[in-house]
Amino acid sequence: MIFVEQTPTVSKNYFEYIKEQERVGKEVWSSIDVKDLIIIDFGVGESTRKLMDLGAKVIVVDRDIEKLKKYDNLDIALIRGDVTNFPFDSRRIADLAVFYFTLHEVNPLMHKEIISTAYKVSSNILVVEPSSKGCPAYQRYAELWLGAMHSIGKFEDYQPIYYWKKLIENCGFEIVVSKKIKQNTDIPPNVLEKIVQSTIEEWRKLSVESKYTNKMNEFLGYAKKNGMRWSDLIVIICESKSHNTTPFFMKF
Repeated sequence: MIFVEQTPTVSKNYFEYIKEQERVGKEVWSSIDVKDLIIIDFGVGESTRKLMDLGAKVIVVDRDIEKLKKYDNLDIALIRGDVTNFPFDSRRIADLAVFYFTLHEVNPLMHKEIISTAYKVSSNILVVEPSSKGCPAYQRYAELWLGAMHSIGKFEDYQPIYYWKKLIENCGFEIVVSKKIKQNTDIPPNVLEKIVQSTIEEWRKLSVESKYTNKMNEFLGYAKKNGMRWSDLIVIICESKSHNTTPFFMKF
């Protein structure tokens, strides 16, 4: 799914939207102190820079070599690998494993294996995922993404919070923090245009059928007319039941 930042040019509620996104971002990280922790970040991107800003010692794992190259000037370990095939042996090497907007892009049949492996290599995990439910425009947008990705053998499968909680607990973790962060502000029309444009460009690079790009173009008019806001964010922080952990970095 595409998230786009854009300078304010058209929409009068742009600044409200930006302020809202800043609030959501702060709330995601408000329950954890990662300073000086060794963290495996599965999927390079926004979370990588945030973890660095918060003082973590970051190890990044991503299968996209081009994405990794964009971060090779930073003081972090970059490892090319697949979230479904961790390039580590089964021993604890990190204080925290982070899955930030990662797991919905993986075959759900692989989720248990991924979390079980994270249990072996890390004392704790952080999962941040979009909720599977939202306003009508968001539901239509999410369904278009799901259909487009499934048509080329990829995934964009959002899950409810109880799915993640049950999965994580069944893999041996104890949930310390579980919350949903509400999105309260509609996406400005000019930002919607940029999101749709970026989505279509990405789909074309992935050779998604034209029927999906056409539907996405049609969706833009619907979303502008009816309004759209992102779905709530799911944040789950867990600690291992068996590792000798130091859970004091959790803030309440």
